[in-house]
Amino acid sequence: MSEELELETIEMEHHLEMGEAWNALKENPHFQKVIMDGYLKNKVLASVSLLAVPQISDQGRRPGVMEDLISASNLQYFFKQIEDFYEGAKNPILSDEEEEELAAEQEREGTH
Repeated sequence: MSEELELETIEMEHHLEMGEAWNALKENPHFQKVIMDGYLKNKVLASVSLLAVPQISDQGRRPGVMEDLISASNLQYFFKQIEDFYEGAKNPILSDEEEEELAAEQEREGTH
C-alpha cells in the first residue's frame, strides 16, 4: 500500500470512529440535556437576549456575550464537520485514478 493511501486509510478510519462516537453521544440523554439543550439551545438563546439589554451594551459587556455565541457556533460547526467527514468516509467518492489504484491494490492482495 502506498504511503499516501495508507495515510488516507488512517484518516478515513479516524472519521469513521469520530462519527460513530458522535452518533452514540447524540443518543445519550445526559449529553442531550447538558450540551444540546442546556448549552447550544438555552444558553445561546439567553445570550442573544442579552445583546438587546441596554445595560449590557452600556457596561461594555457585549463582546463577552458575542464570544459566548461564537464559542457555541464553533462547537456546532465542529459537530457538523464530524457528521460530514463521517458521511464522506462511509460513502467515499473516488477519482478515476483512486479507483484504478484501489482495484490494482486489491488485485495484488488477492494474488498473494
